[in-house]
Amino acid sequence: MANRKSIIELNTAKRLRVAGLMSGTSADGVDVAIVDIDDQSQTLLGFGTVPYPASLRKALFNLFEPSTSHVDDICHYNFVFGHFFAKALDSICSKISIPLDSIDLIGSHGQTIYHNSAGRAYSGRRIRSTLQIGEPSIIAQQTGITTVADFRPRDIACGGQGAPLVPFADSVLFSHRSLNRAIQNIGGIANVTFLPAKTSSAKIIAFDTGPGNMIIDGLMALLTNKKYDDHGNLAAKGQTANLC
Repeated sequence: MANRKSIIELNTAKRLRVAGLMSGTSADGVDVAIVDIDDQSQTLLGFGTVPYPASLRKALFNLFEPSTSHVDDICHYNFVFGHFFAKALDSICSKISIPLDSIDLIGSHGQTIYHNSAGRAYSGRRIRSTLQIGEPSIIAQQTGITTVADFRPRDIACGGQGAPLVPFADSVLFSHRSLNRAIQNIGGIANVTFLPAKTSSAKIIAFDTGPGNMIIDGLMALLTNKKYDDHGNLAAKGQTANLC
């Protein structure tokens, strides 16, 4: 188990090794990235995906639908996915020969099972909401590493649409002193980040632009009679065909 650093140590460190964990719209597995970060640079040390077993993926898709989702299952699989996320990190660390105990911090997005950015009326107000599973307390306990989570709920709480990570990364990687830039990200749901020249992060504009790979994959499945995942990869018989 890693030697967990205190919040004070993390806050004052000049350089951090951070692991990012997430599972997107395709819900095909846990993506793991390990990055060294300081004030001047970001260095990707390794990346990999740990696929969900077929039985776990089937259970997950049952959680997506109100007609098949039950509170006891949500509670149970929140912790199951926490264990899976922790094991995914350990697996990728072993695969790319990075010691788990060299990681200072984990950021875990979790697996979204319901997202309602339009909201519902309650007590005279419109309350927007989102729900991710993959209990971060389990990840922290299993790895011994301080774990940060709840990115989507925090963004919803402060008035966003629940997708703060891509705009922040776009700002760090693509902001320019003299050029205005718009960065289009085509995930399962597509989103755009507008980066005005010489601007502060408070003036960056980012929002969803509509379905992305969800529609592309669905159309390709209809046209070819083959199943595609949400990364544009042919999923039938182990074949791959990058469409994006």
